[in-house]
Amino acid sequence: MRYKFLRWKIIKILGNLNVSISLLLLIALISVIGTIIEQNQSPDYYQIKYPIKENVFLNINWLLIQKYHLNEIFISWQFLCLILLFSFSLIICTFSTQLPSLKNSRRWKMKKELNIYKPIYKQIIFLNKTFCLPVYALTKSNYYTFYQKDTLYSYKGLYGRIAPIAVHFSIIVLLFGTLGSVFSSFYIQTMVPVGETFALHNVTNSGIFSRIPDQITGQVTQFQIEYYPDSSIKQFRSSVELYNHKTQKKATKIIKVNEPMKFDGLTIYQTDWQINGIRMKLNTNTIIQIPLTEIDNNSHYWFTSIVYKTNKRISLIVSNPNDNIKCYDDQGQFITTIDLHRTQIIDHIPVHILSILTSTGLQIKVDYGVNLIYTSFGILMLSVLVSYLSFSQVWISCENNMVTMGGHTNRASLSFEEDIFYVQKYLSEDTSL
Repeated sequence: MRYKFLRWKIIKILGNLNVSISLLLLIALISVIGTIIEQNQSPDYYQIKYPIKENVFLNINWLLIQKYHLNEIFISWQFLCLILLFSFSLIICTFSTQLPSLKNSRRWKMKKELNIYKPIYKQIIFLNKTFCLPVYALTKSNYYTFYQKDTLYSYKGLYGRIAPIAVHFSIIVLLFGTLGSVFSSFYIQTMVPVGETFALHNVTNSGIFSRIPDQITGQVTQFQIEYYPDSSIKQFRSSVELYNHKTQKKATKIIKVNEPMKFDGLTIYQTDWQINGIRMKLNTNTIIQIPLTEIDNNSHYWFTSIVYKTNKRISLIVSNPNDNIKCYDDQGQFITTIDLHRTQIIDHIPVHILSILTSTGLQIKVDYGVNLIYTSFGILMLSVLVSYLSFSQVWISCENNMVTMGGHTNRASLSFEEDIFYVQKYLSEDTSL
């Protein structure tokens, strides 16, 4: 008996609206911290961006972040438990308060005597009038009217009472969608050389219930960059081919930034690109492949050098996969520009650039909670529209040849005044009992 009482007491506390609002504010505060501090980055990232500074008030450094796991807020068990607690609070509040409130709004609320001194009522009194005229007027104004003996009750805009319930329901769906994303999703970030096959490896983040399909492989068959007239990058795209070895399903699509590819529950995004090296032919018969190193600058440049004739060196600089290659000597003096797919003589050596080797950045992810999240926002937007519908009530009683009418509304007072005026116009006509 004691445990039953304690259980109902906990349920009553969780169903309190103030408790729900407090939990929501706490979640919002923690989410703000998780938004300011980047999540799930490498330790080196935090050491560089959040160094230790002495004599600084409220210094958020990398040691503090790692100690309190501020870089893993959204996947911590404390935050997930807080979301579950808030979900239970909303569910209890919905079933214990909101749904009974909606049911109560549909009940007939007959009032024999109206309190003419109550300020929320708009009171009008008429003598020697019949119920037929107000019933007709209210029906034409889209009111639902109920008649019992000498009293009449009407209401309009019951759908407006559904809005708070829809808001609660949308938040619950949003929270469960978030939990679904945390527990069942995974993200893969990889750089794939053009022409090579890749599998679903390099997982950067995965939920405890996620399953990475090992029967799917892919290949980047082509990579292209589109430029503006000023040589700045406009768009880059990759031709990606995916194959499911279990179902023998195959798909090919050219993906761009903001135009991903979908395949068997996977979503493949174009994220980045880089130049890996150059393939060149020397002396008409020797083919070599040389790696390139990216120069840390505001613009993208890749650099390499080649040693020949024991003590001689040439340097090559590449700016993009479609541009010519700049050639410099060991003193840093410009020699010439090497055109792609053309043989040129450099210090009596025939040099032919066969191709510039590139890689494309792909982000592959599965998120089973995203549909629930989109659904929740759709419900929330609909509930906002529905909330603009006002819930209006009208009472009419007849006693001693006197008709008394009153009513109130929760919003749209001007529209309610027009409804009352419309009924008043019919009751003002000279029609006796």
